[in-house]
Amino acid sequence: MNTMTEGQMAPQQSWWGRNWKWVVPTGCLGLLLSCGCLSALIFGVTWQALRGTGVFVEAVTQAKQSPEVRQALGEPVEAGLMLQGSIQSHNDQGSANFSVPLTGPKGEGTLYVEAYKNGEDWKFTTLRVDIPGRPGIDLLGGAPAPPPDTIPFPDSPPELPDVEPLPDEDEPSEPEEPRDERPTERKKEDIEL
Repeated sequence: MNTMTEGQMAPQQSWWGRNWKWVVPTGCLGLLLSCGCLSALIFGVTWQALRGTGVFVEAVTQAKQSPEVRQALGEPVEAGLMLQGSIQSHNDQGSANFSVPLTGPKGEGTLYVEAYKNGEDWKFTTLRVDIPGRPGIDLLGGAPAPPPDTIPFPDSPPELPDVEPLPDEDEPSEPEEPRDERPTERKKEDIEL
């Protein structure tokens, strides 16, 4: 005789059927955390690489040392995390055009930088701190450095050589002789080898 009840004879569910309710949310959460960690790692490495460039360090240092910036923002002046723009450098050539937020106990501002590199040193064409409600603070203290590959204008214009002027359109010009555009005939002697 069979002493088993009907409930014991029913087939048992698979592992997935028993555990899917906690596996799906855990897997999705794990995937999201992995993507977030990877993004944070990429952002951190890129940020550290940009903060270590000579043009960034020099620009932020000049802003931190400026008495006008220290008075307006308070001390210490710190560079923010969101660098916007680009820094390109290859061997002894490079260009930079970026802005970075500056913060201090008294307020916030934005450092705007444009620079080029031709050799070892960066030359700034723009180095300015804008603070809301105040005029911009020019950290270059006057005229910016000229951009690369420019030729300064001389004090007096160069003398031009004497050139014969072109004829006016109203004056009749001599007609050109028509060209003969028919193919030339080759002599039989030239063709034979």
